[in-house]
Amino acid sequence: MLQATIPILYGGVFSVGIAYTVQVIGQRKAHPAPAAIILSLEAIFAVFGGWLLLNEIVTAKTLAGCFLMLAGMVLAQLKFNSKPKKI
Repeated sequence: MLQATIPILYGGVFSVGIAYTVQVIGQRKAHPAPAAIILSLEAIFAVFGGWLLLNEIVTAKTLAGCFLMLAGMVLAQLKFNSKPKKI
């Protein structure tokens, strides 16, 4: 039990505590639109990390899904020049 305590505390403090603190500090200094896109890329980074670190196979469906997610994130943040309708 005691042998597992140190790795669990290490994982909790460093991966959660420090990472989220740095994320919040970065978010405060960033413009909301780019910050939202970057934070939404978590799933795409997970696919890339799985491929790079764990030798997972990335299929065409996975790449298509990554592309669709990225396109959706970017389109959601774009401001289109549409004039409001007069009633």
